Amino acid sequence: MNSTNSTDNFIALQDDFDHLVRTLDLAMLIEHIRRLDSMAFARHFKGYRPQMLGRKRVVDALHFEVFKRRNETVAEVLILLWNQTHRDLYQAMLALVRTIREDVENIEKIEDAKANDFIDELLLNFDKQDVHACIRLNEVRFSPEVILARFLGGEAPAATPAPAPEPAPATEPAPAPVTDEPAPE
Repeated sequence: MNSTNSTDNFIALQDDFDHLVRTLDLAMLIEHIRRLDSMAFARHFKGYRPQMLGRKRVVDALHFEVFKRRNETVAEVLILLWNQTHRDLYQAMLALVRTIREDVENIEKIEDAKANDFIDELLLNFDKQDVHACIRLNEVRFSPEVILARFLGGEAPAATPAPAPEPAPATEPAPAPVTDEPAPE
């Protein structure tokens, strides 16, 4: 379910990024970054013990790596650890998607009615913010309209643009008011 460009998965989750990172084990997260991206580790964490780093500092560092530097390695580590931490939700989503097709990677689109049924079922046991993160991070193939309506409080955009209002019928110009003053020359 993961894409080739992992940083794009976080764009729609930018407002929830703090929540997303705070649910992860920081020591494990920093250790993965140390092993997989030594430059990012050196930029933000070298010389500090994980216990001494505040969560805000870690969130800010990861935000910089994902959104400013578009660091794929850091994004992939975040997705991996998020899925491990929220494995119950991930497995529940995977089980639902497999009801459509066992090979979930080859599903091109999940119909809106089915997507809404899946979301309703998941929301019985999981937090709305986490379900949204699971859908985005794992590229579950729900339509943008369903995601917008269910998680971002918006209405689905109209399929066709609204017709423009018809112009008012042409009217004859109003006669000039009659005055006793002479017309200017």
